[in-house]
Amino acid sequence: MSEQTYEIGLVGAGAISAGAYTGGVVDFMVQALDAWYAAKEQDQQNSNTTVPPHDVKLSVFSGASAGAMTAAIATAYLASEQPPVTSPDDARNKAGQNKLYDSWVERIDISHLLESKDLAHDNAPVTSLLDSSILSDIANSGVSINPRPAPRPYLASNFELILTVTNLRGIPYGFNLLGSQQGSYNMSLHADYVHFRINQNGDQALPDRHSMRWVDFQTDSPIKDKLKLAALASGAFPFGLAPRLLDNSIASAPATDLYGARSWPVPTPDAVPHQCTSYRNIPASFGQLPPEYHYAYYCVDGGVMNNEPLELARKTLLTDGQHNPREGNKATKGLLLIDPFPNNSEFTQQYPASPEVPDIISTGMALFSALTNQARFKPDELLLAADENVYSRFMVAPSRDNSATPIACGTLGGFGGFLKQDFRAHDFFLGRRNMQKFLKDHFVLPENNPLFEHWPEEMRAKYCVKDKDGKPLRYQEQQPGQNQGEGEGEEQGEIEKQDKDTVKIPAPRLLPIIPLVNNSLIDGCYKPVWPSYSQDELEQLRSQIKNRLDNVVDHLIQHYLSKQWLITRWIAQFVVFRKKPEILDKACVYISAELKKAGIMT
Repeated sequence: MSEQTYEIGLVGAGAISAGAYTGGVVDFMVQALDAWYAAKEQDQQNSNTTVPPHDVKLSVFSGASAGAMTAAIATAYLASEQPPVTSPDDARNKAGQNKLYDSWVERIDISHLLESKDLAHDNAPVTSLLDSSILSDIANSGVSINPRPAPRPYLASNFELILTVTNLRGIPYGFNLLGSQQGSYNMSLHADYVHFRINQNGDQALPDRHSMRWVDFQTDSPIKDKLKLAALASGAFPFGLAPRLLDNSIASAPATDLYGARSWPVPTPDAVPHQCTSYRNIPASFGQLPPEYHYAYYCVDGGVMNNEPLELARKTLLTDGQHNPREGNKATKGLLLIDPFPNNSEFTQQYPASPEVPDIISTGMALFSALTNQARFKPDELLLAADENVYSRFMVAPSRDNSATPIACGTLGGFGGFLKQDFRAHDFFLGRRNMQKFLKDHFVLPENNPLFEHWPEEMRAKYCVKDKDGKPLRYQEQQPGQNQGEGEGEEQGEIEKQDKDTVKIPAPRLLPIIPLVNNSLIDGCYKPVWPSYSQDELEQLRSQIKNRLDNVVDHLIQHYLSKQWLITRWIAQFVVFRKKPEILDKACVYISAELKKAGIMT
């Protein structure tokens, strides 16, 4: 890849209903890239340079939970011609044409999730509190497209898609320890992922990932079915949504085994100079298997174990196991984390909330919350994304008029967006608006990076990031032979002599990696209106919850007490009947309080 190309890896964090925000971010990014590359093609035809001439390559999209579902739909989006959705009016005119908007805003809703299609048969087991039936339809629609004749010019020839899952069965590994009298030390890995390599011909396959062609999105095929199932598995929120069954064919030879071919960072400080780790293959301990053994495993939400799969994307971007340069004047690759909930774990000063010892249900819920928050605790990775002097990690997160609650889907632990389409539409357009600001002012490199070598001076002056007074913002890190912050507002290359021994050179200006090449992208991004929720809507929701609760309880009693005495079943039904209004009241009070706290309900 040339010095005038910047390679990008996208990372979609867990988002639940706020996948709508991630979808809006991707939608604007693709619109900006398409406009830029169309203008570049026009420049080539006219033999001139009116827009920035460098290149970018989208090489990998890793995702967890809703981020994985968005990554799968976005990959199909990139493979096809789908129009951007720029406003609510535009959405109505393009209904169903944009799969990101269609999937995350129009099709997914609490009215579907509180149906009982999954319990249509009397003996149907209860696999989740919510009805997950609609999700299969959305996944099928989202990744079924008509591919472009040729891939977009900014897509890497081998595009990598990585979806994290929580493998409930576990992958067995065994290690022989020195001094062990029992042979090997055995353990199971549950933080799993499904890796696809997508290109034109399905060639250049690697043993640690699945090979797919862009044309496979068009027709029904086993590989597309695997992709859909992997996306649904990654988004299968525990207890709330149904788990999914995946399987992999495990070859008898460890070298070609999907899991044995995966590489792991192993500390090797003395083996390779200037490297603390190197990558090695660790074979899984499946034992003696029949030929082409099918390893089946149920999966739930990938965010339980790995909610921000930055490392998986970073490893994919590596060249020969080396690190990616972070310095502004050297960076050639970068990760872009899209995180709708970057700081949703709040500290409560009062603890415990009650002097009584918590009951078993409260302890279980606290444990689940602790596991989820621990999966998100990655200060080393997130600090790099937030560091202004690191130009290989970036992060987009919701921001709205300095509001403490910028995202409508953030209520009810992230499930709030399912309550109303207006919530999801707001967050989709907020994602577009935040991405517009991010590309213009934050997804930047200093102009002394080789990426901008062929930019003429007038182009640098036009596109450079400016402050509110119109003066260029400059690279803040001290450079050899330069004084940080000096020369603010001066033109690049201008030298100011203070005395015969001192020469001060202005710090480099900051230039965009993905430029916005027309006014509609720069100034015309729709600003969404904060949504609302009424008491009448809450009453309607209460009725839907009641219907779902009735069906779930009836099936649970039928399943677990079907062989018990009739009197036992009758007692269980009576107790539930007495408790049901109390459960509904508490649920509605909680929902109302959460919406009022967010300023959505008065």
